[in-house]
Amino acid sequence: MRLNNRRKNPAALMTIGMSCLVLGVLWPDIVPHIANVGPNLSHFLRGLLFGVSLAMNLMSIVISRRQRGCSGS
Repeated sequence: MRLNNRRKNPAALMTIGMSCLVLGVLWPDIVPHIANVGPNLSHFLRGLLFGVSLAMNLMSIVISRRQRGCSGS
């Protein structure tokens, strides 16, 4: 499993998260050229990309802080 190996690497998670963010931002420009997708499905997929981006970026921050031994207080 490649994702299991990347869970310990915050730089890889940040890369995946930023890639999802870029795809989410460019989604309105990309989708009309690929297929005729309904607006509800289009909004759902764009929101999903933003959600995955947010989760991956936050997870990479948490993992990097744990690896450095920093505490929240």
